[in-house]
Amino acid sequence: GMDEVKFTAPVFAGDTLYAESEVLAKRESQSRPGQGIVTIRTLGRNQRGETVCSFTRNMLIPARGQSVEDKIGTY
Repeated sequence: GMDEVKFTAPVFAGDTLYAESEVLAKRESQSRPGQGIVTIRTLGRNQRGETVCSFTRNMLIPARGQSVEDKIGTY
């Protein structure tokens, strides 16, 4: 899911929106061996560079050396 969701400025028809993400943290998943949890902050900006929204999210991803194909059928 998403946390710390903020909408800080309105957007309008015709605006061009951009997203920029930064990795804040990473750790191994305790419950899913071979996978990791990455915490990411994303900022949404308009064509003037003004931040219009921001949020953080956690993503479950294959750990380095693992592939999605390695995990299929193991759940």
